[in-house]
Amino acid sequence: MNKMILMGIGACLVISCMFSAGCISPDVPVQIDDPVLTLTVEKEGMMVPVNALMTFILPANPTTGYSWTVMESDGLIVKEEYKATPVHEGWTGGGGCQYYTLTAEKAGTYTFKAGYERPWETDTAPIWTITQTLVFSEAENDDFAGENMLTVLFNGVVNPKAGEVVKICTAGNPTTGYYWQASPKNELTVLKDEYIADTTAGLVGAGGTYVWYVTAKKAGTYQFEAACQRSGQDPVNLFFFGLTFV
Repeated sequence: MNKMILMGIGACLVISCMFSAGCISPDVPVQIDDPVLTLTVEKEGMMVPVNALMTFILPANPTTGYSWTVMESDGLIVKEEYKATPVHEGWTGGGGCQYYTLTAEKAGTYTFKAGYERPWETDTAPIWTITQTLVFSEAENDDFAGENMLTVLFNGVVNPKAGEVVKICTAGNPTTGYYWQASPKNELTVLKDEYIADTTAGLVGAGGTYVWYVTAKKAGTYQFEAACQRSGQDPVNLFFFGLTFV
């Protein structure tokens, strides 16, 4: 595994309140069969040094008049691009995704915020908002400059209602001895978590996907965090992102 600086808070991060596999909150009577939002974390949540990249992918359909607008990005370099999803290419009104690729030239903590709105409706709040705390750490020799280290794909309702279920997925391989554990913050509740082995490859130890189902009882912005580690050792990898329930 490449040597990197832990995204967020450096190598001395203390992860508290870890949740082990099968952790279910018994007092939350929520069905997890039909999540309103699925987030897929790609690149296995790699840590992000300065001049490397993070990408957030958001559902969008400009033919409705709605589009994403950056509301806050001080200190960040932002590249944005709209892409029609492949199934909808050539189909007018089919929709697609807005890509925000972000980087910073200096180590530090930054805020990225965007709203999904009709630009001419100046007296109306965005129907969706995304607010993300981004932490870029010091780079070693700029080894990862320009490389996309972390991608989070939002698929569904960007701002679920309180009590609705969000599904979070990332790749992993516990046969290596490293496993992902979640540490949600601010009363974000893990309803269920599981590891699904990839059986399509037909190979023992081929890896698979870690899945968490989460919800919040009250409206607000919460942080989902997960760390990759071996038992009894410090985390070697980390990702986190914000979830806003309305």
